[in-house]
Amino acid sequence: MRLVGAEPSPLRRWIAWFVALGMLAVVVGLTFYARQQDAARRLAEGRADAAETQLAVAQASLTAIARTSAAATATAAAESNQPEAALRRALALVFEAYKDPTDGKLRALSDAFSPDALSFERTEAEHLLSGGLHLAGSAAPEVTVLSTTPGSADETEITTHEIWTYDEVDAQSRKTRCIREESDQTYTLHRVGANFLIQMVALSGGTRRSDC
Repeated sequence: MRLVGAEPSPLRRWIAWFVALGMLAVVVGLTFYARQQDAARRLAEGRADAAETQLAVAQASLTAIARTSAAATATAAAESNQPEAALRRALALVFEAYKDPTDGKLRALSDAFSPDALSFERTEAEHLLSGGLHLAGSAAPEVTVLSTTPGSADETEITTHEIWTYDEVDAQSRKTRCIREESDQTYTLHRVGANFLIQMVALSGGTRRSDC
């Protein structure tokens, strides 16, 4: 029988210490676990941020590669179409000269045609000049490229199918005649610096004419 005011037994004191130590161990364990979880979370977030950064860099690289490839393709296509573009510009000059066959317009053709090729184009111009005529220009020439054959590094041969409408009028714009001419022609273009000069023009087959 315990007397009032007596000291607790040693066993009870040990049990109290063990309970306190156990609670302290639980608190320490929970704190350590929480810190581990927080560190793991921070590590995961860091890895996610790094992955996002790498993904953004990879996407930017792919975009740059795609743009470079597209630019290279466009450049190659533009270079391959240079002779055709030069031919179309030259024929547009011919059409303008036929609409206004002045010495200035005819001299401008020498920038696009060699003397031999220009003699082919001057036939209609001389006919117009001799009669004091010009084209009304109601219909631009229809030029369809049938084939483009590269020759040497500086030479290209282009075959076209063309339809020209010669709607001739006099100085008072009175209609004198209208002829629709359809033909296939082959042009030999020679590179001169950054441009192309039409070196030779030849008919490929016959010429079909009809009134219009």
